[in-house]
Amino acid sequence: MLGYTSKALLFLTLSVAAMAAPAQVTYRCGNSYSQSPCPDAVIVDTRDARTGAQKTQTDVATQRDVRVANALEKARLLQESKDRAANTASKPGSPASATRSKGKLAKTKKLDGSAELVVKSPPRPKKPASAASAPRKSKA
Repeated sequence: MLGYTSKALLFLTLSVAAMAAPAQVTYRCGNSYSQSPCPDAVIVDTRDARTGAQKTQTDVATQRDVRVANALEKARLLQESKDRAANTASKPGSPASATRSKGKLAKTKKLDGSAELVVKSPPRPKKPASAASAPRKSKA
């Protein structure tokens, strides 16, 4: 079993070897790219053309974006937990959660604490009594 210093030395050696490896050549063959040449292949320069300062600036911006994204996720999860708690606090059948309206159940939901959404099913159209009870005449 390798010790801590042996693992660190192995990691360091492999990292240096990977950095010293030459860049692979990329060929453009029509509309596709490949590592192996084809007839009429064009060599494409795939090296990073940014300066060290540009790369550092991009890395700093990426780290800032990750911090902001994590903060937004934390705020969203907190708001969702508050919303879940508020929704489970109201009992089904209570006046705040449901009311009767013309025989149909109307559900009331809070959207953002200031507005309410009332969901009602539309009334069914009434059939004329004369058409439903009158027998049909057959043609003789």
